[in-house]
Amino acid sequence: MASSKSQQFFHTSGATHSVWVHQDPVSNRPSFSKLNQDIETDVCVIGAGIGGISTAYELVTRGREVVLLEARQVLSGETGRTSGHLTNDLDDGYTEIAKKHGDEGARAAAESHAWGRDRVGEISKMLGIECEYRKLPAYEVSQYSTKDAKEHEDEMNDLRKEEAAQRKFGIDARFDESLTVRGWDGAIDQRGGLIVKDQATFHPTKYLNGILNWLKTQPNFRCFDETRVMSVEEKGIEILGIGNKSVNVSTSDGYTVKCNNAVEATCVPLQKLSVIAQMEFMRSYCIAARVPKGAIEDCLLYDQAEEYKYIRLTACDDEHDYLVVGGCDHKVGQEDTTTEFDELEKWTRERFSQVKSVDYRWSGQIFEPVDFMQFIGKNQGNDHIYIITGDSGDGLTHGVLAGRLIADEIDGIKNPWADVYSPKRIASMVKSLPSMIAHDVQINAQYKRFLQSDITDIEDLGRGMGGVLNKAGSKPIAVYKDEEGNVKQYSALCPHMKGVVCWNTTEKSFDCPVHGSRFSREGICVMGPSKGNLAPVDEAGKADQENVAGS
Repeated sequence: MASSKSQQFFHTSGATHSVWVHQDPVSNRPSFSKLNQDIETDVCVIGAGIGGISTAYELVTRGREVVLLEARQVLSGETGRTSGHLTNDLDDGYTEIAKKHGDEGARAAAESHAWGRDRVGEISKMLGIECEYRKLPAYEVSQYSTKDAKEHEDEMNDLRKEEAAQRKFGIDARFDESLTVRGWDGAIDQRGGLIVKDQATFHPTKYLNGILNWLKTQPNFRCFDETRVMSVEEKGIEILGIGNKSVNVSTSDGYTVKCNNAVEATCVPLQKLSVIAQMEFMRSYCIAARVPKGAIEDCLLYDQAEEYKYIRLTACDDEHDYLVVGGCDHKVGQEDTTTEFDELEKWTRERFSQVKSVDYRWSGQIFEPVDFMQFIGKNQGNDHIYIITGDSGDGLTHGVLAGRLIADEIDGIKNPWADVYSPKRIASMVKSLPSMIAHDVQINAQYKRFLQSDITDIEDLGRGMGGVLNKAGSKPIAVYKDEEGNVKQYSALCPHMKGVVCWNTTEKSFDCPVHGSRFSREGICVMGPSKGNLAPVDEAGKADQENVAGS
């Protein structure tokens, strides 16, 4: 029987636990069976996070027959490792979004994210889901005590420009140079900022568990977990919409789901390239700290630092709230992962004097498109395969929004917001070419790990730790030593494009610095674009490729 530690990666994508399990433990998730035969359906949705579940819901309510597939357990990916913001106050700012996508594209982004934010409230009310959904203001603030006068004024001017941009695109935003946030009373002060009305927050897994429980009662819905998809291929011929093209979704166990349309809601697409080269892959960190109930204003809060922090409250107990603080983002597999939680706690205590214990610490993965907007719609080169990816730090809102965009496109409805999210868009990518080239150069530099070793000897590896051993004349090996001292070895080459993985001390995983794939300490793939696991190696260091799924 698998140990509870190995089962951890069946329920989530890391060794840490997020605050969401405090009131919604894993045991609350609805159970499903594993696919054990070939089946047919109208739409096959791959990935049971917020994008996949929202898409399944929108399609089922329109009468479509839907099959939802999940490689591990439902909600085992990044949805349960977020910070719970629902907003159209987007991270990259509307001043910058308009430069890439024009005024029409920026307005579409504002309107569509507002719809996604409000849709959660509508659905939770219709289905009777208690998920802490509530409207509240968002504040973008300046910390003047940490800056000289000129830097502070520069930030204030940037916020004034953002106010003008947001108001232009229909967002109720107001700059207030005297804004102070109740509860921010620490040595590092704050004064002035942008107030954005009618934003929202919720408990993401409570909400999605509620939808899944409703979907289970619908005759046109089926879900299978522990069912890993290995390929999604269009079959047949279709020209200008005329023909008989269908889609085959093939699993690692050899079964096929034949469907009219397939939706890849898998954080990153399953195809080897697709839009992957147009995104950066980031890790982001969160803590949840106890504070006296009512001591800190209930709002969404963002500072203006280069490595900005994002904040919200969620329920703890009768006497306390949890203050959820996130930030310290860095590229996957390219930074030390042992200092971020301490940095977040220090940052928080310097600003909020009533912070008590820090009870939860966790990290998650973010996908940043070079032109700031998510990819939602037909995949490049496909007519019946759709993708949902590139959350740009707003994955919860954009996952809900994706449900409508995908359902509209499958139904043949022209959605006015669709073009700005199209995976086939060109103009904004042309404007982003310098960023794409710089990203490409930086990614290619990661192949230097073929010549590097994290550890010199397995004997020196501490218990519960991992690393990469790169002996001269042999291929690099990923090594994990468990708490009992047992050693497990795998090929350190990511099955996707042969990048050399590195050890993530915080999440006890092997992460690929090339395109962000991640693997559990047992070598199991928990994050694409890789579809396969790390190949086990024998005592001679040779990888056993048998029964190891492909890239």
